[in-house]
Amino acid sequence: MLTVGDVFTATAIDLDYQGQGIVRHEGYVVFVKGLIDGEEARIKMTHIKKNFGQGQIVEIIKSSPDRIYDENTQFGSCDLIHISKERQLVWQRRITQETFKKIMKRDFEVHETITDNKDKYYRNKSVFHVMDTMYLTLGLYNQNSSELLPVDHFILADQKTNEILKHLSIKRCLINPKVFKYMVFRTNLKQEILVTLVATKELFLGRDQLVDRIKEVKGIVGITLNINDQRNRILGDESITLYGVNLITEPLNDIDMLVNDQAFFQINLPVINKAYQIIESEIEPAKNIIDAYSGIGTIGFSLARKAHKVIMIESNASSAQMAKMIKDKYQLNHVEIIDERAEKVIQHFSADYLIVDPPRNGLMPDFIKSVLAQSFKKIFYLSCDAKTLSRDIALLTSKYSVQDIYPIRMFFHTSSLETLVILNQK
Repeated sequence: MLTVGDVFTATAIDLDYQGQGIVRHEGYVVFVKGLIDGEEARIKMTHIKKNFGQGQIVEIIKSSPDRIYDENTQFGSCDLIHISKERQLVWQRRITQETFKKIMKRDFEVHETITDNKDKYYRNKSVFHVMDTMYLTLGLYNQNSSELLPVDHFILADQKTNEILKHLSIKRCLINPKVFKYMVFRTNLKQEILVTLVATKELFLGRDQLVDRIKEVKGIVGITLNINDQRNRILGDESITLYGVNLITEPLNDIDMLVNDQAFFQINLPVINKAYQIIESEIEPAKNIIDAYSGIGTIGFSLARKAHKVIMIESNASSAQMAKMIKDKYQLNHVEIIDERAEKVIQHFSADYLIVDPPRNGLMPDFIKSVLAQSFKKIFYLSCDAKTLSRDIALLTSKYSVQDIYPIRMFFHTSSLETLVILNQK
């Protein structure tokens, strides 16, 4: 029987839904971060549970042709960067199919993974921790611990974010890390950037000097200070504009989407736009659409020109406010924005098509109950969690049948699984 600290040699037989290698030792299952199926390695046990354990690589004896060696492997936010991007696409499709089979007890055909094949410098939003040092040092978590590692270049963040990371690392701004906690960068395709400082108080050592250093970077549209003294979230409810405007625009089709420092917006717009195009191709002109959990209305506004009416439902006040600004700017009078929880009000609205893009925990039971009481021609379900997606689809299939399942490779080199499922009314 294995114990913590034991070292053994084994070959990985598979990859799990988190991209970990799966090995068996005398019938006992061990998950190993960073190991690819087919690879042989010496493995050290780090955790033991009744039915499975966790191990770490001591030495790779036989490496996979899909292994990539990259210095960013050290970051927890790049947990699949050691696997080739082609293999990541195959892995995501297989995991999506297997998750549906496990939860729904049915085999579904799953399309090839949607991608634009851009695997580096694609994120338009990045969050970095302020490390506990006298001079501003931004960091990300280590892959194998809670230790923060300094960052002046990040392979997943876009080029504008990397430009400001390098700039700030050179400037060595004196700060108080006990108050100043995070920096958040939002960028757009025009190489503009909105910078947010997250602190527990409005005033802290080095704030004004830091703002001056940030302003030296070309393309800064705004600098905001977000006040947050809660440890369980990055952003608080209150933001103060220190420079410029608390707003950045991103073109989507013929509409400029407006995004402030707290509004939800897709982090990889070119890829998710491919999914939006699939949705649009399935919708007939001059029909009514409900876009639930709509954020700032990215999906709803992309379909607005084609629809007779669009009803957006969003409970986040900041996102709903941005959506109303976009509606007014383009005089889209056939768009209605409901600032309320979707599960609370969905029963009061009807439409031909329903689009949902809920948080990771999926749809609430009351929401599903209301949906099943109505008769939508099609439902489009965008999800960032394959397990809660499969759970919800299993409930919806009492009235709707699965037409298509599309894995979406939104975030190369991470274990995030985005999916689009199209359902038809039976």
